Amino acid sequence: MRVLMLTPEFYPVWGGLGTYALELSRAMPKDVELHIVTPKRENFGKSKINESPTAPNLPPNVFIHYIGTARDTFIYNFKFQINCSVYLWKFIERYDIDIVHGNGTATLFVNPSKLDVPIVNTIHSTIGDQIRTIKETDSKFSQLEFSEKMTLLLSPFLEPLERMHYIKNQYYITVSEFSKIRLVEEKKLRPANITVIYNGVDPTKFSPKREKEAKKYFPMLTDIEIPKVLYLSRFIEKKGISILLKAISSILKREDVHFVFAGPGKKPDFGKYKIPQQNYTFLGYINHEDTPFLYALSDIFVLPSLYENFPISILEAMASETTVLATKVGGIPEMITSGKDGILIPPKNKDELIKAIVELIENDPLRRKLSKNARKTVIKKFSWKQTAKKTKEYYESILEMR
Repeated sequence: MRVLMLTPEFYPVWGGLGTYALELSRAMPKDVELHIVTPKRENFGKSKINESPTAPNLPPNVFIHYIGTARDTFIYNFKFQINCSVYLWKFIERYDIDIVHGNGTATLFVNPSKLDVPIVNTIHSTIGDQIRTIKETDSKFSQLEFSEKMTLLLSPFLEPLERMHYIKNQYYITVSEFSKIRLVEEKKLRPANITVIYNGVDPTKFSPKREKEAKKYFPMLTDIEIPKVLYLSRFIEKKGISILLKAISSILKREDVHFVFAGPGKKPDFGKYKIPQQNYTFLGYINHEDTPFLYALSDIFVLPSLYENFPISILEAMASETTVLATKVGGIPEMITSGKDGILIPPKNKDELIKAIVELIENDPLRRKLSKNARKTVIKKFSWKQTAKKTKEYYESILEMR
């Protein structure tokens, strides 16, 4: 079977779409010839990428093809969608493709009726959900990241385009039951055309045992003896970063904690939130291949998002036995049973966030129980091998139907 995957993100990884495409390609069964079409990432906004765009450890059945470049966090995606509509048929003919797999909205401008092969799309979020979430942050326009600003400004144009995308004759993968329900109710998609395949994690790569190797990668963190709380995500308002920053001063009045911030985006103004320099480390963008060591060094992973579908970062933290504190939104309750293998709190609730972090710091037995159970959960239910196997089976079922 020959599959063509169109993905606006691949490597270097900077978000969930990139992680999904990269790890799925690594886990795909060897009898699937997988061709990845993606833009070559050069920048994260103003930050220049100094590493090779070629991902390491790709199996021999995976081939990379670049069309266009990515120098920003929003406009590049639109250009990539246009390029896909122009060059898609050439890739299909050249490599004798059996099925096209769009990651996100890569096939936005592609007309499936003009192709001789079926299209399946993995949906991670919708424009409507993104717009609602940005508005729910109650943030000033100036506080928003570039991609959030552009999403709001262009929403009158983007939402009709998305509606057109969903009425096309295509097949869909969603990464949570939550997302499938929303698509059926809001986009009026046929349930029979949607299958749920959860995201995964590599529990060998993400493991508490990686702590021994971590000094080589993060020496600045290895000698910190107080509890470390990790935020590893994009620095955008819908991830709840402002809520976390506002909570820290109250937490520090009760406990001595060190906060670690990592991810692409503009560095927060820590002085504005009166956070002492000795109580935080800002790492900025971290190569995804190095993140296992960061999780292994941390005691708590916090993701106070206002909206999520099925965040891979939570699975990575769970596999690393880093206790997870997240918000009860989207598909996260399908990953975590609060009080068993993590803690879930309401979104936009600073007081609950403070209370939960303090409790986890003060209660070592609870933290250990949650982290041990979390790793057991991901090993049993969420692995990239399972995800890839089910994805291949879905490809086969689509081809059989046609």
